[in-house]
Amino acid sequence: MRASAFTRTMLSIAVPVTLQNLLFSSFTLIDTLMIGTLGDAPLAAVGMAGKWTWFFTIVLFGFGSGASVFMAQYFGAGDVKGVHRTYGLLSGGSLFVSLAFMLAALLVPERIIGLFSADPEAIALGAAYLRVIALSYPFQALARAGGTLLQSTQRVTIPFVGAIASVAVNIVLNALLIFGLCGFPALGAVGAAIASCAAAAVNALVIYGAGMAKRTMLRAPLSDMLRITPAFAREYVRVSTPALLNETIWAMGNLLYSAVFGHMSTGAYAAITVVKSIEDLTSVAFMGLCSSCAVMIGSFIGRGEIQKGKDCARYHLLLTVGFSVLIGGGVLLMKRPLLGLFGVSDAVRQDAAAVLTIYALEMTLRNIPLILVVGIFRAGGDTRCGLIVDSISLYLIGLPLTAAAGLLLQLSVPATYLTMYLSEDVLKCVVYGLHLRSGKWIRPVTGAAVPIPKETE
Repeated sequence: MRASAFTRTMLSIAVPVTLQNLLFSSFTLIDTLMIGTLGDAPLAAVGMAGKWTWFFTIVLFGFGSGASVFMAQYFGAGDVKGVHRTYGLLSGGSLFVSLAFMLAALLVPERIIGLFSADPEAIALGAAYLRVIALSYPFQALARAGGTLLQSTQRVTIPFVGAIASVAVNIVLNALLIFGLCGFPALGAVGAAIASCAAAAVNALVIYGAGMAKRTMLRAPLSDMLRITPAFAREYVRVSTPALLNETIWAMGNLLYSAVFGHMSTGAYAAITVVKSIEDLTSVAFMGLCSSCAVMIGSFIGRGEIQKGKDCARYHLLLTVGFSVLIGGGVLLMKRPLLGLFGVSDAVRQDAAAVLTIYALEMTLRNIPLILVVGIFRAGGDTRCGLIVDSISLYLIGLPLTAAAGLLLQLSVPATYLTMYLSEDVLKCVVYGLHLRSGKWIRPVTGAAVPIPKETE
């Protein structure tokens, strides 16, 4: 593939996915901005409740990451039935998980929020928000499954349109229900949760409505979706389970990180919530690169074009480093205007400014492991390396050091945040870089797979 054709393919996937992620990140940012005007306690409470929803979406992402390995490689090999039966497993698993998370949020919301704070006001506000937004989980599961299939088969425009419609609904209903405009009741944080539920339903309706109308692979015959042989199920579990466990373990670790900041103080959690909303907004380009990288590498390997897959990996890694430096510099330059958008106390804003500086300077180290694990290794069929290295760096190094810094030594919020980042990312960059060079991440999963060349074994 020529460089120009390679770049066109990359942009045709990365740009719509990036814009889609940008819209969903603005979704979070708008919620944070609007709820932030109600005070530090509501902002922290919604941030805590949002962690449960975030944990749920990460588990869905783990399901999708494992399934996308098969979908992209089957798509490259021209195996439509293989794509459909993978989609059948993905849809069923995603819906089951959504119902489990929803029931937990409906039955024990106070206990969930209590993981992050001992503040009675924050727990009460967060539980009320969580009970409502939990109703959106099945819609999110359906949208994620359909979007994964469309992205893996290079039909990325439809999820983007769904994101536009979803964000538009969220903005309008947020304004009406949080502040009580145009005769609607002023429901505060609960109003934001209702708006999010409606937006999730609209996103799912657009994805499936347009996907069926455009005759995409979402029009899968039920018989193909259920044609799951024992051999395929075993292979799917073998490849997908490490990706699911990787995302779940990583998400649980991040919930524990949040618990550390929440138990430091409500103000500390509010500062992290502010930075997280900006972090989500700036990370969209990298998720777009991960998506284009995964789809392209999966397709190359499905067709047996191993060297092109390796070239694609190097190309995306260089782009990740370049964008990290560029976007990190932009965050430093725009730090004050960005933080000025949030109606928080001076103490929270001061901590958030220091934390945001650390995030911007450390962005390259954070994004290199992201593109290697999510964009490269998994697309090549290697889902185990990320699970092993992330588990060790998170639970044996990062969490113990961060908890000691924030709770035992009672260091400042910025110092604790710096400990959290550096304790993991340096090790992961070294180990993952060596694994990339070895070529052992190339492990075809389709029936059309070809042997890995000796230089990559």
